[in-house]
Amino acid sequence: MSKKNKKNAQNQGSKDTPKNIQWNIPEYEKHEKKRSWYIIAAIIALALIAYAIFTRNYLFALIIVIVAFIIITRDGQEPLVVTFSLESTGVRVGQRFYNYETFKDFSVVFRPQDNIRGLYLNFKNTMRPHLSIPLKESNPIEVRNYLLRFLKEDLGRNDAPLSEGLSKVLKL
Repeated sequence: MSKKNKKNAQNQGSKDTPKNIQWNIPEYEKHEKKRSWYIIAAIIALALIAYAIFTRNYLFALIIVIVAFIIITRDGQEPLVVTFSLESTGVRVGQRFYNYETFKDFSVVFRPQDNIRGLYLNFKNTMRPHLSIPLKESNPIEVRNYLLRFLKEDLGRNDAPLSEGLSKVLKL
């Protein structure tokens, strides 16, 4: 733990600052799909498989079949509910723990009119994707103030990442 994080963790003992902030979140966002979505997806998958066979790219055909199987299997299950918590030493998502030192920065995007309420934690390791946490009913100001004691804030982010937008549009 860095000197700054140790000092901040020690200063956290005052009565007006909470030791932990936690709330429950779904393991992933489940989108409701209509029958037409499955029909269009099946047509696209069959066209891609036909193209893969035509070009003798059997690995690509296998990948399409595996992706279709995963989507169908995942749609039949409800996402698990996990506890997310901000602690004095790091972030806990279910059973996984991430020390604050593994993160580069964070951002809180709160735009209820656009149905965007999220906490985004960016890893120092650029090969890892960001950690996206829905705020649900949590107070975004309280979450932001808590994290400012341990991490830099990315003030440039004012929208959800492109990957989340595509996921909502494509209902994946």
